[in-house]
Amino acid sequence: MRGSGMRGGMRGGGIVRKDYTLLRDGQAQQDLFGDAEAGERKKPATVWRLFGLAKEETCVLLLATVALFVGSLATVAVPKLAGNLIDVCINFSRQGDERDAKAKLDLMLYEILGILAVGGVANGIRAWLFNGAAERVMCRLRSRLFKSLIGQEIGFFDRIRTGELMNRLSEDTRLMKSAGTTSVSIAIRSAVVAIFGIVLMFMTSPLLSALTLCSLPIILVAFRTYSLLAKKYTREGLTASAEASTVAEECFGSIRTVRSFAKEQAACERYDKAINRTLSYGLKSARASGVFFGFNFTVATGAIVCVLWYGARQVVEGKLTAGELSSFVIYAMYVGANVGSIANVVSSLIQAVGASERVFELLDRLPTLPPAGSQKPRGSPAGGDLELRDVWFAYPARPDINVLKGINLHIQPGRKVALVGPSGGGKSTIVSLVERFYDPQAGAVYLDGVPLPAIHHQFLHQQISIVSQEPVLFADTIFYNIAFGMRRGEDSVSLAQVEEAAKVANAHDFICSFPQGYRTSVGERGVRLSGGQKQRVAIARAILTQPRVLLLDEATSALDAESEALVQEALDRIARDRTVLVIAHRLSTVQSASEVAVISDGTIAERGTHTELLAKGGVYALLVRRQLTAGAPSASTSLAAIAEQAVLSPEAITRGAVEHMVRQDTAAIVDDIMASVVGDMRTRSNSALNNRSTDPRAEILRQPSNNLIELQSPRASMDGEALGGGPSATGTSH
Repeated sequence: MRGSGMRGGMRGGGIVRKDYTLLRDGQAQQDLFGDAEAGERKKPATVWRLFGLAKEETCVLLLATVALFVGSLATVAVPKLAGNLIDVCINFSRQGDERDAKAKLDLMLYEILGILAVGGVANGIRAWLFNGAAERVMCRLRSRLFKSLIGQEIGFFDRIRTGELMNRLSEDTRLMKSAGTTSVSIAIRSAVVAIFGIVLMFMTSPLLSALTLCSLPIILVAFRTYSLLAKKYTREGLTASAEASTVAEECFGSIRTVRSFAKEQAACERYDKAINRTLSYGLKSARASGVFFGFNFTVATGAIVCVLWYGARQVVEGKLTAGELSSFVIYAMYVGANVGSIANVVSSLIQAVGASERVFELLDRLPTLPPAGSQKPRGSPAGGDLELRDVWFAYPARPDINVLKGINLHIQPGRKVALVGPSGGGKSTIVSLVERFYDPQAGAVYLDGVPLPAIHHQFLHQQISIVSQEPVLFADTIFYNIAFGMRRGEDSVSLAQVEEAAKVANAHDFICSFPQGYRTSVGERGVRLSGGQKQRVAIARAILTQPRVLLLDEATSALDAESEALVQEALDRIARDRTVLVIAHRLSTVQSASEVAVISDGTIAERGTHTELLAKGGVYALLVRRQLTAGAPSASTSLAAIAEQAVLSPEAITRGAVEHMVRQDTAAIVDDIMASVVGDMRTRSNSALNNRSTDPRAEILRQPSNNLIELQSPRASMDGEALGGGPSATGTSH
């Protein structure tokens, strides 16, 4: 950064954003899921907040709760009636009045059946309403989480792996699914049954009830210890599970690379290592669960045995009837079972709270990129007026490395500007800023005189389209992929419009050759199409919105000659009457540009036309020299052959040859010759470059062929600014 003025101030008409300022230790202020600004809304994940997820289901849950109480009352009434049955049988054995006993038994049977029928219907309604509410809650939760994620700034996705986000959307939300609905249903039902059971136990025998409840404090202490361990292991296990999901997603998404290097076994070992970490936390949780529930069963069962023993003594002493003891034991078992059920529910809630911590962090996170404005500048019909004014930028993931340092670039409507330069210089970063994937820390980017943050989000991206080296297609139909750039997708565009765009992009003919035409599925990432076909589909998508600014990252560099010709023809056609910013790797592209900007070390080192920059003999001439001599420096290289490619005069050839003979340095052949070339070009530029001579050597620089000659190596053409912390813009396509 350029001194302390980079923090919190204004420079070059742009806003300096506080989120990307540097820490003294060189570390980013942002943590994995949020930063200081985004964390202002961070709230703790609590059980009450989990319950809050179901607030839209309030009416349904109230109705379900009524059904729950009815079912619970029916449940607790059964033991009392069962005890009465036992007492009738005992009285019959003592008094011998068979007719009266049968009448009472029949009446009790009808009562029990009626209560069971009511309880069955009520419990069925309860389960139906609570489970339905749980499904709707999970659906809304996933929708809200996805909306929060898709709205985050691009820098967020630079730091978070896709597999981890997928795990949050699937596994974590699954654990949270029933927290505010089904779990509440079970907990309330169990609590109601347990409370009524305890009341009826005290009504039957206060002494036995007190004896039974003596075990409760012991169980509560054990449960508290277990709950703390369960929450810890759940949180750590989910983190490990997210890592395993990331490994699987990476391997499946890069299966061709895995297969080409025969790394299937290594991928399996990597995944096994990740899931073993998940397993270790799962086993710890299982061990804690086993100890707790085993201990709970022993204490609860022991208490019931003691109650039976003491109650039997009271029956013998005549203080209790056998029916009362039976009812008491059933109530005690009800209470024990429902307390255990509550423990299970709380255990599930603990897991849900552990899972919800990361989910709520993502839901609460505010994007660090300011919201888009509402302006919709129309500008000139000849194309957009694009300007970068004193732009400084460092990627959020690497805030200590400035990728752009005071860039000033103005592209007038309808002009074509080519960005060239060494890898990592900042070319793709400029494209990313024009797309507003990021905001600069200082300075600003303008479209038709309006700063990008002030422009309506959808309007901006309808005015600017990008065609990259490796287009991104979705696993859907060709029609869907072309129509994707429209505001409302495929529903807002007709087949005729899509066909017209495809014709302009030279894609219509090959699409019609498929049996299903525009309804042909392209497969994941477009694997069912060739490179040239994918590129032409991406071009059709880019022009369907009629953009005024076109961003091109040399879309033909990885294609065969035939595909390249078709794609290049389409690109030339769509570039008319538009402002074009192209990351150039070929001389043919550079020569057709209105202006060439050489980007080196985050600055514009040179600007001018192709001819002017060659004559200048600076950085651009050096790049051309490297291209023309790529692979040439060897002991057997012909000086005349190299010289012809550079349009050298005989004097320059002679000077280079003599100097080389003196120095006897094979590696210096090119340097010595090109040193003479630069001087010769300065004095002969008008005659050598602009003269329409029939000299074939002059034609080489005036009209370079479209063969695979690169200003950089293919690897360098990927623009490795990712080393600076940010992704290349070449992986994105509108």
